[in-house]
Amino acid sequence: GIALHTGRGNVTAGPGEAQEFFTGASFSPGGRTIFALPSRNLKGESNIILSVEDLPNQLSVRESLDLVVTEYGVASLTGKTIRERALALIDIAHPDDREMLVASAKKNHLLFPDQAYLPESGHFYPQELVFTQTFKDGLTVRFRPIRPSDVDEMRRLFYRFSDEAVYYRYFSPIKTMPHARMQEYVNVDYRNTMSIVGLVGEPGEGRIIAEARYVRTPGTPFADLAFVVDEAYQGKGIATFLFMTLIKIAKDRGIEGLKADVLSTNKSMIKVLEKAPYPVQAVLDSGVYELKIPLSEKLASE
Repeated sequence: GIALHTGRGNVTAGPGEAQEFFTGASFSPGGRTIFALPSRNLKGESNIILSVEDLPNQLSVRESLDLVVTEYGVASLTGKTIRERALALIDIAHPDDREMLVASAKKNHLLFPDQAYLPESGHFYPQELVFTQTFKDGLTVRFRPIRPSDVDEMRRLFYRFSDEAVYYRYFSPIKTMPHARMQEYVNVDYRNTMSIVGLVGEPGEGRIIAEARYVRTPGTPFADLAFVVDEAYQGKGIATFLFMTLIKIAKDRGIEGLKADVLSTNKSMIKVLEKAPYPVQAVLDSGVYELKIPLSEKLASE
């Protein structure tokens, strides 16, 4: 629910008038109900809270509220479960409040007991890596760093893969992707691990159709590289674009080289990696190419 601001500066007289705005939006062609607010109030307290049960001026529009906006992003609530809504709202809360919100939501059974959260992730979220790109046939894809609330969308992406695509990505015939495993995948620190997802659909919502990431290899100047694209969107240049994007991000963050293990039968992946603007070093071992892409002159000469 929503508890409206009280005091000077009110836009509306009360919940009744605000409800008329929501009703008008719902009857308008293409209308959207959007609620915007700062992540914290003037007292420095979180405006994203577990419940508004004890607050005045309540506006009960939970079922008809489409989007909630703060300075930290947009939470899409349409068609989401209570757990998905909680994760989406925590993602746009003030970074200093998110750990407390996760703990409270777990205590009150809004999130799974094993819900993971990296406290530093909110502070290091690279907002500058949010951008849009147009591909073949006029396809527009929005890219941004992955968020904890992407856990269910990433699972849906996994279950859309063919058996062959799963084997190419994980080197084993995985049939299921449990929530516990995927939430570890979507909770990254944006320093040692960087992940970029591609979405189609309206801003603030949409469907994840691609993901690319690198993970720094401890004790080496390299990072492991991996990316996947929904099979319905392959052949449009998305994988190549993500590859080039990760190269730039990695170089800007001091990574001197990328490496990947690719099955020799995965011709499409090999074709993308061959487009690297740097020399690709390849070693074939037991049907798997061990590929290294030096991003610095020092590594290239070794």
